[in-house]
Amino acid sequence: MQRIKALAKLIAVNFLVLLVLLFAANFLLGVYLKSSQPSRADLPNYTEDREIAKEIFSDYGRISHEYAPFIGWKTLPYNGNTLTIGEDGFRVVPGTPKSTSKRLKVGFFGGSTMWGEGSTDSGTIPAQFALLNPDLEVYNFGQLAFNSRQNLAMLTNLYSRGIHLDIVIFYDGVNDAAFLCPDKISVPGHRMEPVFKERLYSGNMFLIRKALYKYFVQNIVNFTNRIREEYLGQKVLSEYQCYRNESKINDIADGMLNNWRLASQMVSSNGGNFLGILQPMAYRGRPVLDHLKNLDPELGESMSMVYTKVLEKMDSTYSPVTLNLTGAFDREEYIYIDFCHVSPNGNKIVSDKLNEFIHKETDWLDN
Repeated sequence: MQRIKALAKLIAVNFLVLLVLLFAANFLLGVYLKSSQPSRADLPNYTEDREIAKEIFSDYGRISHEYAPFIGWKTLPYNGNTLTIGEDGFRVVPGTPKSTSKRLKVGFFGGSTMWGEGSTDSGTIPAQFALLNPDLEVYNFGQLAFNSRQNLAMLTNLYSRGIHLDIVIFYDGVNDAAFLCPDKISVPGHRMEPVFKERLYSGNMFLIRKALYKYFVQNIVNFTNRIREEYLGQKVLSEYQCYRNESKINDIADGMLNNWRLASQMVSSNGGNFLGILQPMAYRGRPVLDHLKNLDPELGESMSMVYTKVLEKMDSTYSPVTLNLTGAFDREEYIYIDFCHVSPNGNKIVSDKLNEFIHKETDWLDN
């Protein structure tokens, strides 16, 4: 019996030592990975005002989210030096006039690119469009990681509350093409689908597994993957491989365009006008990308295939008004800060092209 107790004690001590070593290694590697990760604030996009860029990404790192019915999540109120989120969970558009019955109301919907990741409040697409059209009442309904189906749900929520919009603009493509790609995510679905399922139906085991992975394994795995890729030349298998699944590529494209069609019907039936914009992304066109080192080629191939399918289906038989901006950043200028987000100069290009389209190709602002 004494020998069994001594053996059990030895095993317990060694197991405890192993846990301590794993925790310490995971923690130290996390510190190393974070310190060695280049900051987007250091990109040449922000050469003219590096300090503001640091504040932009500092504010971005402080935002948090809460569950929101039907749409999945939304940002919580925040007031920083470069970022303001109102009590309603929406990013503020500086200088937009107070609501009056005579002003046309324009609602912008999209993911983090519309929300304005990489920009100050005044540098987002809605804010720059508002600057060009001071008589309009402009709203930024963008939320991080939202895709076209969530934008449709957001629009439905607004109409169910009796909020009227004269012009509705969906800025989509990236989050449908990227975050619906993994096998664990369905169409329609959203980026947090696997997490929501596991959290809702796995009970406390989900929290235990998450804590164990985060504090004892995660950074070790990330460091190992970096070594494999950078020094051994071994490609780490990407979850973005739906370029091998023609059926899912087609489902994603159909889903996005059907969401636009439903949104257009909803908007027109409420007396408004709808525009669906196929947004730019780094894997399409001829943008300057020599400053970006970590673009995922498998993600790029999958997204490009979705975009090609979307453009094939956006033919003369497709009824909603659309604008293809995939080539908007084909110029000798640093615009992208990763595979889809841009610095404020990119948002200005988009708002200028949008403004020109609405004024020249539609009569939406004539009344």
